[in-house]
Amino acid sequence: MKNNKPKLGLSLMPNPEFIAAVLPLFEAAQVEVIEWSFDTILDKTYQPEWLPLVLKEYGDNNRLLGHGVYYSLLDANWSANQDNWLKKAKQETLTYNYTHISEHFGLMSATNAHNGFPLPFDLSDTILNIGIDRLKKLQNTVQLDVGIENLALASNASDILKQGEFLNKLVTPVNGFIILDLHNIYCQSENFDIDMLTIITSYPLDLVKEIHISGGSWDQDTSLTKPIRRDTHDGCIPEAILNILPEVLQRCPVLEFIIFERIGDAFKDQKDGIDFRADFNKIKAIIDHTNFSTTPRHWSLNKHNLDQPLIDLELVNQQNTLRQNIQLDQPNAHPEWDTDLWKTATKLYKKWNK
Repeated sequence: MKNNKPKLGLSLMPNPEFIAAVLPLFEAAQVEVIEWSFDTILDKTYQPEWLPLVLKEYGDNNRLLGHGVYYSLLDANWSANQDNWLKKAKQETLTYNYTHISEHFGLMSATNAHNGFPLPFDLSDTILNIGIDRLKKLQNTVQLDVGIENLALASNASDILKQGEFLNKLVTPVNGFIILDLHNIYCQSENFDIDMLTIITSYPLDLVKEIHISGGSWDQDTSLTKPIRRDTHDGCIPEAILNILPEVLQRCPVLEFIIFERIGDAFKDQKDGIDFRADFNKIKAIIDHTNFSTTPRHWSLNKHNLDQPLIDLELVNQQNTLRQNIQLDQPNAHPEWDTDLWKTATKLYKKWNK
């Protein structure tokens, strides 16, 4: 009986330093799959010449995954930005043979098309219906399996353990899947002192088609009451993630892909590349030596009958108020937020909102 195991690959970055670091892995045919964040390059005249060739090669071999950043899945408003994003996603899927398309969970901190970061928001039935509507529109557009990645930033401990059940309700109407990002969970575990496995097992692991693994960094600003773990994708993989990975693999029966992430500008010198390749090989060794087998699932693509996009004006006002208060650093209106994580959100706003 064949022992099926997930394919191991990389989140592709266009930076020359990234390519120099990963080239030995490509040359050794170790990169079994690639994931491309197709909405991160605004003007294709600035994309490297090699990029379309790599996307076509992996797509033609059914080893290309699409990952979005700026759709803003839980935005209660609808604008030309979302229409244009869907057009971009459609064009991508016509140009390259993507296996599936995924997006981040959350509300983008900016209302424009190419800025911001995903924010947590109150997980109500109203916002659930908004998210389902957006996923159905995405699936109608790309006619592929669609999925959602769990969020790293959390406003409080209670919301962390609700996210798994909410994601289950969100993807079920589209027969969708979940990307389980282990460093996002590591951040929540460290920042709120919750056992990693407790968080992991709160997710519907039978829907996990893909796992993300990365490193990050610590924010040790003296204004914080404790160091805060950040999902910055610029460091080595924490040992806690590597240690728990075998058990996670054994608990995800339909897992098909594992993607290792590092941002392109994190490679400052030769040692960064060496450390990156060493982490990649650590993941590979764990996959090879862990006793587990997965069975890829058929996700049964749906075509949805949809009217105009759902819009909830009361929710729009609440979301805009949250964005504005983070921008102005006014936490008093949001007592549900942990003080240190609010400060983290304001720093992220200054970095990513332009």
